[in-house]
Amino acid sequence: MRSWSIRVRPPLPDGASVVLDAEHMSGMKGAEATIDYSTEETVYMVDLTVDGMTMTNHKWVTESEIQPAE
Repeated sequence: MRSWSIRVRPPLPDGASVVLDAEHMSGMKGAEATIDYSTEETVYMVDLTVDGMTMTNHKWVTESEIQPAE
């Protein structure tokens, strides 16, 4: 299991321009982006398989987008 260190700072405002430092998808690092919205919800990194395609460390799924497995 991974251990995360959380740095608390105010969220960026909606509409803020940013440059991405993420590299989990091709072409992301250095790309310019605009903040659509932020949330106070817990976010998760998940592994999943959909239509035969496996995604590892898919970022980010919010608390309201999941439910416990039965």
